[in-house]
Order: sequence, then C-alpha cells, then structure tokens
Amino acid sequence: MPIKYFLLSVLLFFFIVQSNAQYKRRGETLQTRGNKSAKSKKSDYTIAQFKGKWQEFQRKNRTDSSDVPFNDSIQLKFLDSNKVQTRTSVVTSMTLDGEAEMGDNNLLTVAADEYTVKSLTNNLMVLDDNEKFIHTLKKVDTFWYETLGKLSVKQDEFITPITVGINSILGKWSVYRRRAKPGATDDNALLIKYLNIQAKANEHTAAGDITFYQGQSSQQFPCTVTLNGTDIKIVAGKNTWNLSVYQADANNFVFGNSSLLYFSKPTTGN
Repeated sequence: MPIKYFLLSVLLFFFIVQSNAQYKRRGETLQTRGNKSAKSKKSDYTIAQFKGKWQEFQRKNRTDSSDVPFNDSIQLKFLDSNKVQTRTSVVTSMTLDGEAEMGDNNLLTVAADEYTVKSLTNNLMVLDDNEKFIHTLKKVDTFWYETLGKLSVKQDEFITPITVGINSILGKWSVYRRRAKPGATDDNALLIKYLNIQAKANEHTAAGDITFYQGQSSQQFPCTVTLNGTDIKIVAGKNTWNLSVYQADANNFVFGNSSLLYFSKPTTGN
C-alpha cells in the first residue's frame, strides 16, 4: 500500500507541474504551453534594416498614449555582424555591447533588453517595451557623447558652424529662445517659430513646413530644407532663410547666423 500511494503522489505531482508550466520573457505576455491561440508570426524586419545610430526623442505611456517627460534618452548603435551598443543620454551612463536579434512577432533583442517593433522606416523607429512605454527613435549621424573632447570653446559658444547630415534635423522643432544682436530684428523680420522637417528626399534635402512671425502675425507654409556643408537653406514660397547650423542632436537644434541664433527643442506638435 505505501508504494501504491507513493506512485500515485508522483503521478499527481507531474500532472500539476505539466498543467501549470508557464514561461515569461520581457516583451511577451504570460503564456501557457500548448496554447494554440498564441501563434508565432514571422518577423516583418531584419537586423540589417536597423544598422546605424538611433536616438530616442519621444516617449509615451503605452496605456493612454500620453507624453512622458524623460532625461534618459535611449541610444542604440547597430553594427555589422548583429552587434549592438546600447546606452542612455545620462552623463554617467555606460555603453553596453551585446547581440542584436530579430525574433518572431517582431520581437527585437538588443543586448539585455527586448522590445516589440511597432514600425520602422529609414529614419524613424517605434519600439514598445511591453511594460510601460512606447519609445520613438530617429536615426542620427552622431551621438552627443561622441563629440566630447572634440568641441572647441568657440563651438560651445555657437560661434563656429558645424556640418551635419539631414537625419540629424528630421522631426518637429520648436524655437524656445532667440539670441539676437542689437538691431538684428525689426517689425519686418521673418522670425522662425516652428520647423517640421519630415520628408527626406536625399542626404541633403528634406521637405516639411515652417511657422514664422512677422510683426504680430503668424504664418505657416510648406518648405524645403537643404543642407550644404555647414549651411542650411529654408525656402517657403517667396521667403528664403540662408543660415548656418551650430548644433544638431536628439535634444537640441541651434541654427542662425552671427547676428541671430535660434535655439529649438523637439516637440510633438505646433
């Protein structure tokens, strides 16, 4: 009899373990083995499509799509041979080297983190961390920390223009401050307030729209933006701005000339 009860207990134990076997990875919902409704879907993307540098510029709450303020902007650098470097914009952040893998159901593994890829274009990537947030990243030419030790004092003071690629200025920018020398502006000056640069034509040109003030009136027009070395040319109808670029990264876009400088930040709308 004791042997019989022992064998019965063993069978009952294995039955409970089998029926309750579950697993969970970050980026996946809790699943039960044998659940036929949770079918895997082949990924829509390949790792090769992610190659380059990506900087987070927008974060939303995944439950209600509300904007979330943040200062730990995600930075991803996809290299050859499925290698990836991850870090945040926090000054004390360390770069983490790891593997990049594109799995079923658009599950992207980057080093120690996993995300679901919601969308991917040549310049924008939207990632769901499947926990709290939706992260939107844009492709950039240079991360801010890569310029440390290379910028002169004059560049820090926005005296010397810099050369950037069109990817670095894509997005919606809101001018929050202007620095003008005496006499640089008057009632007839066309002062830029917003730049929305979205449709990239090539490595030097993109289209979008511009909002500017002239006196007390505000106007918005479609525009074309062209980069030529350190120069930026904005054409909107009969109006043209010939300026220079002094800073362009995920958090700041500074442009203008020696008489008038525009300081702008990313924004989600006008």
